[in-house]
Amino acid sequence: MSTRLLQRKDLCKPLEYDQEVPISYQTALDKKRSVLDLIFRETDLAFHYGYFKEIFRSRRLALDGLYDNASWCESSAKILDLIESCGGKIKVEGIEKILSVQGPVVIAGNHMSTLETFVLPTFVTRYKPVTFVVKESLTRGNLFGPIMRSRNPISVGRTNPREDLVAVLEEGTKLLQQGMSIIVFPQSTRTTDFNPAEFNSIAVKLAARAKVPLIPVALRTDFWENGRIIKELGRIFRDRKINIKFGDPLLPTDDSRKNQETLLRFVVTHIKQWGTVVRES
Repeated sequence: MSTRLLQRKDLCKPLEYDQEVPISYQTALDKKRSVLDLIFRETDLAFHYGYFKEIFRSRRLALDGLYDNASWCESSAKILDLIESCGGKIKVEGIEKILSVQGPVVIAGNHMSTLETFVLPTFVTRYKPVTFVVKESLTRGNLFGPIMRSRNPISVGRTNPREDLVAVLEEGTKLLQQGMSIIVFPQSTRTTDFNPAEFNSIAVKLAARAKVPLIPVALRTDFWENGRIIKELGRIFRDRKINIKFGDPLLPTDDSRKNQETLLRFVVTHIKQWGTVVRES
C-alpha cells in the first residue's frame, strides 16, 4: 500500500481522506540547516532565538484577538520549520487516523517534552478545532499566558488529583459536545523515559463520558530536552530523531478498561521501537 508523503507546503491545508491511503510527513532528505544555526555551530542559540521570536509574534496576535486556529496551525508549523532548520529530523505517521473520524476526538499519549505541545497542532488543527489540558500556571504567565488563554484550554492545578479529574471530565465533556477536540497527556509531568504506572486513565474516561472516539499517539521527542530550571529552555540534541505516530481510533462503546490497555500498549510498543526506556512497573 502506497503512502502519501506530505511536504511542508501541504501542512495547514485541507486534505482528502482515503481509507486506503496512509498519510505521513517526514523531514526532506535535502533539508539544510539555517545559516544562523551553522554560524553558532553546536550551540542552541539559533534554536532559542527562533523559538522566542515565534513566541513573541504569536503573543502579539493573541493579545490583538487574532490568534485563531489557522494562526495556531501556522505558528506550530513555523516551530517545526525551526526544528528542522536546526538539524532535527521528524517523522509523523498515521495522519489519516485524524481524518478518519467525523467530529471531535480525544487524542492521548505520552508526554516527553515541550516539542509535542508546539508541533502536534500542525497535524491536527487544520482538520479539527483542538485544545489541550494544561497546567494552570501556563495560562497565567505573562509570556505564554495570552497564547494559552486564546486556545480555551482546560487548566488543572496538579495539586489535587480529584479536583483535576472533575475539571477535565466536566469542562472536557462540554468542549467535546461543542465540537472541540482535546489533547490529553495522562502523566503528571514530562519525562524522557516512560513509566506505565504513571499513565492514568483520564483520557479514556473523558472519551467515554463524552461518547467520542479516542485516538492514541506515541511520541519520541527528546530532541528537545526539558530544561532544569525552565522546562521550555532545554537543550536540543541533533542526533536524536523525532517520531510521532497516531493509532486507530478507539470507540467509546468499547470497554473502557480494554481501551486503556490498548492505548497503553500502543504507546509502549512504539516508544520501545524508537529506543525510549520503559520502566518496569
